[in-house]
Amino acid sequence: MDYTKDEKRYLYTTSFPLASFLYSKGEQMSPPRDLERGKKEFVFFRNDKLNKLEEIYKFGLKKEKDLLINVRDYENARKFLLEILNN
Repeated sequence: MDYTKDEKRYLYTTSFPLASFLYSKGEQMSPPRDLERGKKEFVFFRNDKLNKLEEIYKFGLKKEKDLLINVRDYENARKFLLEILNN
């Protein structure tokens, strides 16, 4: 992929499911950035593991081991991110 300077260091996404997935996998997140009209963008620090997880999330097969998440971890991540968005 051809990233701009910031995108080499950070993953920016407005996808709540992707952000929940990455956070539940233990990826480090910076505070969300405000976008227009109350929309927020999640910001994750890029590393080899995050790049692999992003690729698997978007294009991986259903049987991919790293695509599996403990439902409690995912639900905790989802609740945490919703709390951030609502504050």
